[in-house]
Amino acid sequence: MEKETEIKIEINKKERKFFNPEKLAAFFFYALVFLMPIFALPLAVAPIASGKAIVFYGGILLTAFFFILSALAKKSIKIPKSALLISCGAIVLIWLASALFSGNANLSLLGKLYDVDTFSMIFAVSLALFFGSIIFQSEKRTMVFYLLLFCSSFVVFLFQFLHLIFGINIIPFNIFPYNTSNLIGGWNDFSIFFGFVGLLSLVFLETANFGKGMKVFLFVILLMSFLAMMSANFFNNWVIFGVFSLLVFIMALFKSRFREQAKGVGAKNFLRVSLFVLAAVIFFTLFKGVNGNINDILKTSSTEVRPSWLATLDIAKQSLKNNAVLGTGPNTFLYDWLKFKPVAVNGTIFWNARFSSGFGYLPSMVATTGILGIVAIIFFLAIFLNYGRKAVFYKKENTLAVISFLGAAYLWTFVVLYTPGLLIFALAFIMTGVFLALLTNAGKIGVAEISFSGPLRQISSEASKTKSRMVFMFIGIILLVGTVSATYFYSRKFLALNNYSQSLVLFEKSGDIDKTGKKLMKAAKMDKQDEYYRALSELGLISLNKIVTNKDLPADKAAAMFQDSLSATIAYAREATRLNPADPANWMQLGRVYESIAAFKVEKADEAALNAYAEALKVSPLDPSPFIAAARVAMQTKKIDDARGYLQSALNIKPDFADALFMLSQIEVQAGNLKEAILRMEQTAAVSPNNFGIFFQLGLLQYQNNNFNAARTAFERTVGLNSDYANARYFLGLIYDKQGLKEKAIEQFELIQKTNPDNGEVNKILSNLKNGQSALAEIAPPAPEEREKPPISEKDQPSLKKSKKK
Repeated sequence: MEKETEIKIEINKKERKFFNPEKLAAFFFYALVFLMPIFALPLAVAPIASGKAIVFYGGILLTAFFFILSALAKKSIKIPKSALLISCGAIVLIWLASALFSGNANLSLLGKLYDVDTFSMIFAVSLALFFGSIIFQSEKRTMVFYLLLFCSSFVVFLFQFLHLIFGINIIPFNIFPYNTSNLIGGWNDFSIFFGFVGLLSLVFLETANFGKGMKVFLFVILLMSFLAMMSANFFNNWVIFGVFSLLVFIMALFKSRFREQAKGVGAKNFLRVSLFVLAAVIFFTLFKGVNGNINDILKTSSTEVRPSWLATLDIAKQSLKNNAVLGTGPNTFLYDWLKFKPVAVNGTIFWNARFSSGFGYLPSMVATTGILGIVAIIFFLAIFLNYGRKAVFYKKENTLAVISFLGAAYLWTFVVLYTPGLLIFALAFIMTGVFLALLTNAGKIGVAEISFSGPLRQISSEASKTKSRMVFMFIGIILLVGTVSATYFYSRKFLALNNYSQSLVLFEKSGDIDKTGKKLMKAAKMDKQDEYYRALSELGLISLNKIVTNKDLPADKAAAMFQDSLSATIAYAREATRLNPADPANWMQLGRVYESIAAFKVEKADEAALNAYAEALKVSPLDPSPFIAAARVAMQTKKIDDARGYLQSALNIKPDFADALFMLSQIEVQAGNLKEAILRMEQTAAVSPNNFGIFFQLGLLQYQNNNFNAARTAFERTVGLNSDYANARYFLGLIYDKQGLKEKAIEQFELIQKTNPDNGEVNKILSNLKNGQSALAEIAPPAPEEREKPPISEKDQPSLKKSKKK
């Protein structure tokens, strides 16, 4: 019997040597850390964010799978006895409750694959913290972790260097079209990532005892990080990096070993790496022009817009009136913004911007997860900072723990004060887990062992032992099945996104409606997203238009095809509103479908369109677009007074809205009231000399009256008051062309082209002018002043969307 037992033990040892679940769990976690910064997918939609999400979810799920196998094999699990893990668990539970009571559980629980503020993402990053706190309970593994992180950052830097300096893309896909396109995501995220890497290398140089080779490597990483931060030139990152560099300098200067080696602090102790780094940061912070010149040379100047701190808190205040405890739900800040945004925003070029988060994640969470959510996050951060204080001031030096704390604190600073992408967000949790593991390894935090055989003192018989083992085995199997199921689920979400991306590329290249529709249907079946159904509905409208304009189809066949396509198009649009009724884009799409058939005198189509636009207005009350759409419907049904009322309502929301002003002028022309309208506008302009919307409308009316000198004066006044008014520049450019002022005309259209680089008509006009032709040569009728919409749609204006969806 003893020999048989020895043989079994020997076999088990050999099996563990070739298949060790615990080591495999660590391996996949290492893979996650190395691949996340450098991975991107060749998709037309969010290639960077999607790539990072796939690697992160995949890495966490594989780690979880083998971690559970390891726990089942060992029949026990050891976890840190930490309030930090408990508070993190509380965050997960609050996010779950908030999502379930949000009114749109699918959006808050899952959202899109790359959404950061969903429950599924919070759960995943919390698992990353948990696994990190267990896997890295050894200094050797922690050093491997940092080495992989440094190597990954080197790959990112090398890619950006080749892309920026030589225009070479190692990745052979057209997903890096700009100088600021990078593997991290947003350009500011790129700066934050290298600030984080630079800080880690600096702390290692100041606190760790390495050989010459390792120090050279760390110096290279630090220099590389500085160059990357210079190219990005994110001012907030310079400031925060400077603050942390100062902390490192103070810690290095006054740490215990220097006090033991010298009686006092001498000049040699002051001349440290951190001092030179601090001096460089101060230089680049004070002399912004130096970095500005570098950005001009590299063409890496970048502007990113987000709601102000006060605007974010105001949104939160409005949201909490009806949802104080749990907020409006994770992943819903965008809809809070659309509903409660400040009125003043409509006077800026960002009036139609869709901000998915506010000034920072922390203030945004006040709106989305309520009082419980923000209290849980603050409690979590307070515990983390308390642990950090103990690690820094602990008598026995723990270099790796201090490094991990500072790295995590650096990242958490940006999570609180900024809205970084998935990589920075996930790394904040991972670094916190590594820090917790090192505290556990140092004995500063106790360990709780959970035995799958049950507590030994309570087990008095083999029967109870067997029963306990079976219970824990059953739980373990359930967890394994859950991990496999989650892997399958997220694989489908990725495949859906891939099909959606392929459909966009396919339609752009070939215009094939059938093939594009099949791809979109695959996407919608795999992952029910309102965006996919909205795209199907839009494709349906294109199909309807083709059926109507196809004169070769027999009447009966055309009618049948039209009816089938219309039914499907309406169904898709309705499904989009069902999946996400909070998004006005879905209601606007449904309204457009009904509006498109109202012209064919389809019974009650106009009512259905107006009802859909009214729903869009409910969820986005400060958007003038639904009123414009309603005015179009009213004009189709010859209800001119109703159209005027809708347009006036749009102007009450946004007085300078070009679409409304343009349509009003068209109504006056069609009604034969042109001269009376001009007189009224002149009187209004006299009492409102700084209202550029009024001057734009006056210019339009004078242009339609062929009084080009008066129109020119009005348009010049408009662009003088608002230099971003593209439609005013458009008509001003046409007037300059009519008056033989070619250079001035070219100047106007070049300014328009800067903000509308993809507008084909503007590009054609510029080509005409530069070739000595009339501006509107070969431009298809009707003339700009006779169209239903202004030449430059304000929806096409750059709204400086958040760059994390890259």
